[in-house]
Formats: sequence, structure tokens, C-alpha cells
Amino acid sequence: MGGIELGGCLPTQIQMPSIALNLVLAETRIFSGDSLNATVLLDSADPDNTLIEFFAEILGIGKTGWVNIRTDKIYETEHEFVHIVVPLCQRKIVLNPGRHRFNLRVNIPETAPSSLESQFGSIRYTIRLQMVGNAEHCSALEIFPFLVLAKSYLDQVPQAILRHIDYEDEINFTVCTLPFGVVRLRIGLPRTGFCVGEVIRVSISVRNGSRKQLRECCLQLVLKSHFLAQSRYEQANDTKLVETLLDSHQIDNIKGRSEINAEECLLRVPEQTIPSMHSPIISLSYVLRFIGLPGIETEIPLVITSLGYKHGIGK
Repeated sequence: MGGIELGGCLPTQIQMPSIALNLVLAETRIFSGDSLNATVLLDSADPDNTLIEFFAEILGIGKTGWVNIRTDKIYETEHEFVHIVVPLCQRKIVLNPGRHRFNLRVNIPETAPSSLESQFGSIRYTIRLQMVGNAEHCSALEIFPFLVLAKSYLDQVPQAILRHIDYEDEINFTVCTLPFGVVRLRIGLPRTGFCVGEVIRVSISVRNGSRKQLRECCLQLVLKSHFLAQSRYEQANDTKLVETLLDSHQIDNIKGRSEINAEECLLRVPEQTIPSMHSPIISLSYVLRFIGLPGIETEIPLVITSLGYKHGIGK
């Protein structure tokens, strides 16, 4: 019997990665305008590993997107807020087995908006570490997220926002074009600018000149999130508005032809609140809202900052 000759190629041996990258941040949340400080950890397991190129890429990307259920059109937009490349090693070096440390320091721009996660949009910041070695098994790419909070002070807002305000409004009740009376509302605020974590003290007076009882009256602190996106296939924009209730204060029902005075209603700005923000695709605004049934609603715009007074003035 003649011999059988087997032809073909032997399978190529796959080498396991011999490089691992990690990142240790000095702080997990950085204020805009401050420095991001971190230590990059590079673990090498092969004495033949050679580092050819090593850099960090800091990215801040905002995205909005949704599908319009009425038209089935897709709207999506992406905006780059931050893009910084920092070389971590300027020369070619041979990596000895073990752990190697590299310092990373970069200034986050003062204009960088706060990190945000929402149904219709997000603003995310990442550190992209990329190492190019002398072979595929000693090259690596890792991405690490971090949070940014826009730095803002009460000193930076217009002075009119820091003054006492007495807001007055009148609502005329009509049924079938017949007048049923007037509801007069007066709200007093020490100012309309507040910082994250602060308690808002509100004085309110309601005079119900109608014959109807006002039910379920309350004061609300509301966040309004505005999102803008462009159609994927045509030059058309669409917007979304999402309202989030942050805090509320219940007020008793107000009988017809009567008046109430609640001298002190307390609302708190939550500690994790994102300050007021305006960007090309995402904006955040705040209002103090008074509501009552039937059909009573009025709003006072507020400004929320991440910090209080920069120089301690006006506290």
C-alpha cells in the first residue's frame, strides 16, 4: 500500500496579551476648569515587550437621538465638547516584566458641560489609553469613564437674580365665557439664583376670588431638560422636552372667596442636581411652579449653580 501524503498548514499559535492597562483617578468627579490627575498603570509580562507609542485621549462627547413616532423619522446629533491628546511616553523603550507607572495631568476646559445621562441624550467623558507595541500581543486599548461637573458660582449670575423678588399673577376663571372670579397669587423669594444642596424658602399668598375651590395646590421645583437633534436624512431639526420633579411642598385646599398665607414653604435643591446648562444640543433649566386644580399654573425661572459664592460674599 502506498503512503498517504498529508498537505496543509499547521495552525498559527495565538499569543495571549502580555500587556494590561489600568487607571487610578485622584478624583472620580472633576470640575470644569480644574486639572484631571491620574496614574496610568501598565503591567508587562514579557521581557521582549517594547513600547513604541503610548498616549491618552480625553474625550467629551454629547449625543442626542430618538425616533419620531408620528413620522418614523430618525433624529440624532453628536457634538464634541472636549478632545485632548496627551503623550505618555515620548520615546521607544523596552518594558521589563512588572508594573510601570505614568503620570497623567490635563486641564479640563472651563466651557465643558456637566456629565449627563438621559432618555434622549447624554454627555459622557472618557479617557482612552492606547499603547502600540512591537507586536500585537503587546499592544492594548482601554477606555475609562469619568464625571465632569460644570463649575459655576452665584457671583457669576446677574445681580438682579440675587435680589429679593415678589412675583404676582392673576388668573381669571371663565366657564362658557362667563366670568367666575379672579385668583390672585403672590410668591416671595429671597432671590432666584441658588446653589446645589441649598434650601429655597418661599412665602406664598393666594386669594381665591372665585366660587370654586382650589384643590391639590402645591409648590414644585422642576427641572426642564431640552434636547435638540437633526434628522438623519434631511435638514430638519426636532426637539424634546423632559420635565423632572425635584421637590414639592403641599398647600391646603383653598375654598372659594377665601385667602391663605403660607409664610414659609421649604424646597431643597438635591445634592446630585446638575447646574443650569446651555449647550448646542442639550440645555437644562429650572423653574419654581405653583399648581392648583382646576387649571392654575404659574412658573418662576430659577438659576442653579454648582457652587455658592466664590468669595464668601452675600452668604
